[in-house]
Amino acid sequence: MQRWTGREGAWLQRQLAQLPGITPLPSAANFLLIRAEHSLVPLRQALERRHHILLRDCRSFKGLDASWLRIGLQDRRGNLRLLRALGQELG
Repeated sequence: MQRWTGREGAWLQRQLAQLPGITPLPSAANFLLIRAEHSLVPLRQALERRHHILLRDCRSFKGLDASWLRIGLQDRRGNLRLLRALGQELG
């Protein structure tokens, strides 16, 4: 599990870094945090409404605000689906 998390997390972080307007942070856990210079609430809502993808709102985490989202790692197929949806919404 730990090797998969490391490989898939690093791959997803590299892919997310290519998208405009968000910055992914490195992680050894089974999730990644992304941040932006503005609120990500509209993005989270669009992903849920239009793509049926749920990302964790981080406003309840100490020290984080609406400019942060948490992405749980999926298998490659799920991560590709997420990247396509993010590309549509951010592009």
